[in-house]
Amino acid sequence: MTLARTLGGNLRGIVFDLDRTLIDSRRAWCYAIEESLLATRGERIDARHLAEEYQHRPWRDAISIVEPERQHQDRCVRLCEAMYARSAMKRLLVFDGIGMMLDELRSARIEVGAISRLPHQLARKQIESTGLERFVTVLESVGDDEPWDAPELVARCSSFLETAALCYVGTAEDVESVAALGMPSYIATWPGSSPGHVREALSTPRALITVLGG
Repeated sequence: MTLARTLGGNLRGIVFDLDRTLIDSRRAWCYAIEESLLATRGERIDARHLAEEYQHRPWRDAISIVEPERQHQDRCVRLCEAMYARSAMKRLLVFDGIGMMLDELRSARIEVGAISRLPHQLARKQIESTGLERFVTVLESVGDDEPWDAPELVARCSSFLETAALCYVGTAEDVESVAALGMPSYIATWPGSSPGHVREALSTPRALITVLGG
């Protein structure tokens, strides 16, 4: 019996939260913060202590901690946005084990979709810079002024892949709402989140393959 027939049963595709489960952007985020302060104040800082609390919040929240002078904050925010979209790109990583997990899904002929909070062009650049374009069949991201709506973006992936035989891997905040679509959904805790001891939590990318029967 082939792997394609055994992994996941009738599963046809998996949709991942690109920003929180596949791409590790901590180094890139810290670089943007550090370089913006260096450019505006000529001061070198280490932003790693800010990443856990502020990485997924608006740039201004972190900048207000390291740049108390409000007249400089707007420039720092603009620099962060520009650097994150350009020079910080080469500092993006994928989380440990992601490559091997995606290889196994591809061998099993399971399509991969991704959803992102970033504008489509920037999310696509991140996929390409990390080598994930080899695996990701469809990318759905928020449009201009469009709020983050994980179930809606997952539904778009499902429509593109022309199948409802999907599962979702994302953060604890989104798993319940996506599961309401009738889709098996799992919480990825490998980026560092801790949703507690729940059956749907996956501690490593490899744990997903195990759940699917691999």
